[in-house]
Amino acid sequence: MALSAAALLNRLQAFDGKAVTLLGEIEAEYRGEANYLDALIALAAHDQAEVSSGATWLIKAALEGGEALSPAQSEALWDEIPAIRYWQAQLHVCQSAAHLTFSADGAATMDRWLTPLLHHDRPFLRAWSVDALCRIAVQHPEYGHAARDAARAAAKDSAASVRARVRQLGDLLADI
Repeated sequence: MALSAAALLNRLQAFDGKAVTLLGEIEAEYRGEANYLDALIALAAHDQAEVSSGATWLIKAALEGGEALSPAQSEALWDEIPAIRYWQAQLHVCQSAAHLTFSADGAATMDRWLTPLLHHDRPFLRAWSVDALCRIAVQHPEYGHAARDAARAAAKDSAASVRARVRQLGDLLADI
């Protein structure tokens, strides 16, 4: 039987937004189940911050662990992106960009979604939104100008973490 979003929702509602131990337990229990990533994607834009943050953390962990989204799963994620509004979940999506393949529509959706994040109050979100935009530009050169402009602005950011992230993008920026 395939894993349902409802079963994951039940578990994620116990997440306090901080203790990732629970997320590790969820990952250990459900990773590899049919529809695991589909269920997480369906919860990525949940209206509870902890559920959205937990689901996107688990997506990021799966991608970092070598899993890949199918084209259909990627399209489902692009459908959810505009409704992901909690900063922790937004951060996880930005940090996942290095592991994603962007369709033309996915790149356009992400570009629109990332634009306000480039000026977010939280420095890590500013830093990783620049990173995500650069990842898009590598796959879709038409975003190269926007990515370079965002990187130039971020290189002058008041937060050291933002400037450091841009320095780490040096080789990637050279490819844009």
